Parts: sequence; C-alpha cells; structure tokens
Amino acid sequence: MTNPESREIVLSGNEALARGALEAGIGFCASYPGTPSTEIATTLMKESSEHDIYVEWSVNEKVALEACAGASWLGIPALCSMKSLGLNVASDFLLNVNLSGTGSGGLVIIVCDDPQGHSSSNEQDSRFYAKEAEIPLLEPSTCQNAKDVVPYAFRLSQEHQIPVMIRSTTRLSHSRALVKPGKIPERDWKVSQILPDNLYNIPYPYHKHGELDEKTGNASADFEMSGFNNITKGTNADMLVIASGVSYLYALEAVRLLDITNVDVANLVTTYPLPLSHILQWIENKKKILFVEEVAPFVEEQVLALVAELQHDPRDFYGKRNGAMPWIGELNTDIVKKAIKNTSEGRIYNTDREIPKIIDTGESLLITRPLTFCAGCTHRNIYWAIRKLRNRLKGKLAVAGDIGCYSLGIFYDNAMETMQAMGSGIGTASGMGQLKRFGFDTKVIAVAGDSTFFHSCIPGLINARNNNADLTFVIMDNATSAMTGFQEHPGSKKQSFDKHRVSIEGIVESIGPDHFLKGDATDIPSTLDILWDAVNREGLKVVLLEGVCKLEEQQRGVDYANLKRIVHFSENCKGEKCKICAGQFSCTALGWNNETGQPYIIEHLCTRCGTCVDVCPNDALREEE
Repeated sequence: MTNPESREIVLSGNEALARGALEAGIGFCASYPGTPSTEIATTLMKESSEHDIYVEWSVNEKVALEACAGASWLGIPALCSMKSLGLNVASDFLLNVNLSGTGSGGLVIIVCDDPQGHSSSNEQDSRFYAKEAEIPLLEPSTCQNAKDVVPYAFRLSQEHQIPVMIRSTTRLSHSRALVKPGKIPERDWKVSQILPDNLYNIPYPYHKHGELDEKTGNASADFEMSGFNNITKGTNADMLVIASGVSYLYALEAVRLLDITNVDVANLVTTYPLPLSHILQWIENKKKILFVEEVAPFVEEQVLALVAELQHDPRDFYGKRNGAMPWIGELNTDIVKKAIKNTSEGRIYNTDREIPKIIDTGESLLITRPLTFCAGCTHRNIYWAIRKLRNRLKGKLAVAGDIGCYSLGIFYDNAMETMQAMGSGIGTASGMGQLKRFGFDTKVIAVAGDSTFFHSCIPGLINARNNNADLTFVIMDNATSAMTGFQEHPGSKKQSFDKHRVSIEGIVESIGPDHFLKGDATDIPSTLDILWDAVNREGLKVVLLEGVCKLEEQQRGVDYANLKRIVHFSENCKGEKCKICAGQFSCTALGWNNETGQPYIIEHLCTRCGTCVDVCPNDALREEE
C-alpha cells in the first residue's frame, strides 16, 4: 500500500477503497467486521501507524457511524465501512445526520452489498438508503475506479457537509486488478476544539430537509462534471446498455463475446442523484435501452421516471421490470450476454424471477460439501449438547439463533432454528418467553456469540429482564470475531493498544438475570448438565459458555503437537451400527473408511481437543496414554 504513486500495484476492490481513503487524507475510520466489507478497515488498520490514522472495530455499525460523525464534526475526514446488513443497524443515525450535517471533516460511508447472499442472510440492495437519506451515491465498477471515487466522495462531503455513500458488491470487493495509486498527501486538516452549531433537527426538521434538498441538487450538478460517468461507443449504435457497478464489466465482456457493434455501453458511477444531462445524451436516438444492475431496478426506475417527463418518441426499455433481466441473484457475463442478445432481437429474457442456473458439465465432478464447523470448534460441542437436551425434553425445545460462525447450527440437525438479524435471537426469544400464559410449554433458548452480544444483544437481554421473560440465553464465547477474520471486540481476552477489556459477565450481572451460570464449552457432559439445569429453572437464565476458537489459536501459533493424540481402538468400535462420531457429531477431523466400516483420525486436521472422546459411547476413541 505504500508503493510510489508511479507504479501499478495489484489490489482487491476493498484494498483499493482503503488506498483511496489514504489518498483522501483520512484521519479516522470506524467499522464493524462483516463480509464482504471487512478488508477495508483491516487494510487501514495495518497502515494506521505509518499514516497516523485512528482505526477501530466498533461495537456495531450504528456506533461506528456515530463515532465517524463525531470526528467529522471536529474537522477530521472520517470513513465508515460496513456490509449491507450493517447499514440497517446504522440507518437510524444516518437518517438524522443527513439533515443535521457532517461538519467540515467529511464523512464517507462505504457499504458492500452481497448479491446472491454468499455471506449474508439476504441480498439487500442498500442503494435505496441513499435515496431515502437523499445523499450522494457512487458505484465504482473497477478496482481502479474504487480507488479513485473515494477522494472525490470526501471532497463532495466536505463541500456540502453531508454524508456520501459508496456502494460496492461482493465481486468488486473481492476481485483483484492492477491499480495505479495516487499520492498520499501530507495532512492538511486540523482538529477543531468546538463543535459546529445546530447539530440537531428540532424543533423544525422540515427546515433542515429543505436545506438537504438544496445540497442534493448541488451534488447532482457536481456529478455532471465528475468525469466518472462514461460511455463505450459502438458503431451506428441503436441500442444502449446502462450499467452500474461491476455489472459494467459484465456488459463490456458480453458485447465483446457477442461480437456486435451496434451497442453503446454506458458506465453510470454516480447513481444518485442522476446526472441528468448524461442520461439524456446517452438515450438520444436509441431504439432499445437495457438496464444492467444488481439487485433491484434502482437506476431503471429513476430513468423511467425521468423519461416519463420528456416529450420524446416512445422507446423500448428493457430491464427487471419487464423480465429482461433477473430480479434476484448475482449477475454474471453469461446472464448479461443473453439479455443483450434477446434485447437486440426484441425478445424478453423471461427469468420468472428464478435464480439463473449455470449449466456446466464440470458441476458433476464437484463433491458436495455441507457447511459445517471447523475441527475442534466449541460451537459444535454446544449444539451437540442442545441436540441431546432436545431429546431429553422430547422435542419441546425452541432455539432462536443469531448470525455468526454459530449460524451453522441451522445445518447441524436444525439445532438452531431461527436466524435473522444480529440480536434477533434474544429479541424473538423474549417474545416466545411470554407465551406460557397462552399454554406454550416449550422451553426457549436463544444463542449468540460474544461479538454479537456486544453488537446488538444487550437491548434484547434488557427487554427480556424488564418484562420477566422465561428463557435461557446462551452466550457462546470463543474470544474473537471468528467469522470475519479474528477481529478484536470489547470482550476479546487479548486487547491491542492497551485497550480495556469489557467483561461479558459484568454486563450480564448488571442486568440482573434470575440465574447466571458459567461453563466450559470444551466439556460436553458438563455443558449438557448446565443447559439442563438452566432450562428447568424459572425466569431469565443466562449461560456463558467459554471456549477459544481453534483457528484463532492457530493464528497465534499455538502448537497442538504438544497435546495428547486421539487414538481409535477398532476392537471397541461398533462401526456402521453406531457411526455417532463421524455420522452425527461430524467433526471434520474424523474420516470414514468404507473398507473397514470404521472411523479414522485425520491427523493434520485434528486439534486434539478430545471432545470426540466424550461423544463416543463405546470407548473407541481415547486420548493417547
């Protein structure tokens, strides 16, 4: 990242966005880890010492955005990065700070959407937040573009004193390309000692709304002059493709593969508010216009609204609204290629909103691999205990879940039964915990990880306490944010830069549950006993189960070779008649030998945690003497 600006370097889209932030002269970054956005803050964290930037993992995205606004109010350029679902968390503050303003520092929000939902519980299109908040929105299409738009976004924010949003998507964030870096400037800002005036919207919010409308109109004029919107001209083109984001690259490649010349491909980077003069120039004299964007018809609907006001000849518009492009899922070159071909021939793609299926003979060679926990993961232990608990309760157990590594409990014999937004596990469970009065006699458990607990479970837990909900809240404390790459959180046992560790136990006890129990998640029998004890008590029970993430341990250089090996004793093994270890417990370090009909230890995967010893009912798995 510190390469001279004259030399091209290979960067991912996220690294390019981070490089752009350095070239914008930022001094502050706050984020919460979430795929596909994590690497933006991670990259800046690595550069923070050299460039004297403050970078933090905040407790959640709302707090991150609030912290960035505080910095911007005092004159410090601030970047807030998050994934799409994180913007939902931050939206309450966003829809106020857009009116009150961001001060002179500049506040840029980078949101990484996840079409197809590769690492998310939905495939949200976050662009509508920019429209709702009436703030400028940019969608880079390449890694170079991603780097270049960030300094521009900061200049726009500083000039108009409003947040500016940059939207990336999974394919751009995680692809890599050559990027020509610019100069990282000397610091030209100075922190203010006083806050700006009028950082509130009452008693007349509509006055601030009028000011925001004016700022948005000025931003539209800036977009006309930005130079980011461009068009690749065809020969005697009577067809136009308007593409945004990485979809622009799909469209360019599709036209090349089709070997057609009568198509113009427009790259719309400034997607809200629209650069009107560009749009009008692009569509002039075109008979057919195709919109290519992920996920919703965001640009399409804006352009159609614009055209409805014009007194021009009718044109044929193709996009999601008439089935020419799929409504759901991620786009790719093949999908766009088919849509361009059909549009040029006047036909409709007609996907019926089904996820496009890529027919490839190579698929038959792929081995189906279910989503599962890592070898030695203590989450597996807890869910194994929950499965046993459900059997004891004759199925009368409801388990409300949350988002994290432990979300894989959904696929672990449905040990976890619900998964929505972060914090929704304890929230929905607090509702179920009130239903005994209506005859609901099923035990209720909510599960969440340690990072998620800090992120958004505390309000739900307070709600459960305040309303005397009857439930058991299980906090799976593996001491890190494992799902996104081992980022620290307030409760991490290891804290860098002399930060103060916040105790989960202390917070829970301050809320005052009826019962608080602690356990060791590496010990399955005792975990089952604690859960059984908890669910059979009345009132609000909180169970803190501690167990370190094995991958995080490996990152720290912990050597499992010093621990006792796990040995399989074939004479005790019941093989196919049992198959509990490999078939049900399913640790990835346990293989199955079809010839012998018995399991075996995959030594290079085994973390020697010994939990399979607890699981085996036949004493066929033991620690080495």
